[in-house]
Amino acid sequence: MDASDHALRGLSFPAQYLEVGEVLTNAMGRDVESYFRHCGLAGCESLLPGQTVNGLQIRNSNEWILSLCPSGKPPLITFIDHFPVTIHGVIGMLAITARTLGEALEGVLNYFPLVNPAYTVRRHDLSEHVHLIFEPKYDFGATQDFYTETVVAAFLKIAPFVSVLPINLPEVHFTHAPIMGTVEDYHRALGCHFIFGSTQNKLVFSKKYLSIPLLTPSPSSHRFMRASLEQQIRRISESQSFTKEVRRHLQAAMHRSLSLDAGALADMMAISERTLSRRLGEEGSKLPVLRSEVGCEYAVTLLLETNWNIAKIAEASGFASAAAFTRAFRRNQDTTPTAFRKGMAKNRLAD
Repeated sequence: MDASDHALRGLSFPAQYLEVGEVLTNAMGRDVESYFRHCGLAGCESLLPGQTVNGLQIRNSNEWILSLCPSGKPPLITFIDHFPVTIHGVIGMLAITARTLGEALEGVLNYFPLVNPAYTVRRHDLSEHVHLIFEPKYDFGATQDFYTETVVAAFLKIAPFVSVLPINLPEVHFTHAPIMGTVEDYHRALGCHFIFGSTQNKLVFSKKYLSIPLLTPSPSSHRFMRASLEQQIRRISESQSFTKEVRRHLQAAMHRSLSLDAGALADMMAISERTLSRRLGEEGSKLPVLRSEVGCEYAVTLLLETNWNIAKIAEASGFASAAAFTRAFRRNQDTTPTAFRKGMAKNRLAD
């Protein structure tokens, strides 16, 4: 992870995320202007529609929020009580106007980079469960664990909009220890099973959740929100890496157990195979290398969460053979799949 202030300053987030700190500051009877000054802004009146803030300002906001949270219980509980799903703006509205929880999740995952460039979120489907894996790309210092908790828990805010509460509660995994309070405090406040000291930051839930209808569907509003977000994605794609866009398509295909060859990928992106190869080459990338990297990312989850043998994991991750998978995994992870699995098992026993 990049830990430099320069890197954080180069990130862009919707300014409305600072409203959580503003509301919490008001609720605690503290001076709102002081909060915005701490965040590096002149005042709340400077928050305009479409305005953005950088990663340093997000970190400063998290520092302030942590200082306000009551001692003795996890700060996430206080934070999430003041965090509405609509604070995500158009993406939040896209989610709650979806017909089902699955449609809402698909939309959020497609457009997540528009609202949070500091994390990547990957969906991996294993057996009857969906794993949403959250990987931080930047280091937010002393607020890192808290920030990770807020990013993951924000996905739980869709709960009031589902028509039926599932019987089997989702699992929330964090690699760190509870920030404050006990694991039971997290359980009671957020209605999920929390697991700390895990191998990944992730949400795990049954695939059956995806078919649950939402209470506020609006097909026309949903199409409007999606069209607006597509315009934003296209504008960003013009200035961002073409390689990232290809990787996004490969990851989406992986969790649907699809294998995209060059022709299928080019058709999906409405370009020719020649253009696909040329544009990747201009950025120093090659499709086979990207497919190998995405396959290894998926294999990490399979190695952690299943007892499948290496040959089965290789096949599920898109590799022609166990040998090809082992070579690719060694290049990407600096270890073999077998050694990786044994190492994770030892760490779990040590914990």
